[in-house]
Amino acid sequence: MDANLLIPIFAIIFSLGVLPLSILYFINRGHDKKLDTITKVVELGGTLDPEMMKMLTGNSVSYKTDYKSGLIWLAIGLPVFFGIWLESGVAEAIFGAIPALIGVAYLISGKYRLRGATDK
Repeated sequence: MDANLLIPIFAIIFSLGVLPLSILYFINRGHDKKLDTITKVVELGGTLDPEMMKMLTGNSVSYKTDYKSGLIWLAIGLPVFFGIWLESGVAEAIFGAIPALIGVAYLISGKYRLRGATDK
């Protein structure tokens, strides 16, 4: 088998098999740790308050998570944009600007969340 044919085959297997399975594994591991914590609290005679459940879920979105997401999208989008721009031109680089614009939107959202948090 030709080596040039093996690279795309392994890339397809990796992208369609390994990555989704690893994401599912880490999500399941987080749920298992939350369940273990709840079990230990109940075994020790504690009560499960709504505040404790909210703390365990950890789904609170704040301006910090928006800033982190925005910086990650910018870190991906700007090199892609400039790489496509230098290689192919401005017309194709617009598609590379999409992740950068998503990052800018997250940063703006984080700024408004921060302003809303300090106004209260």
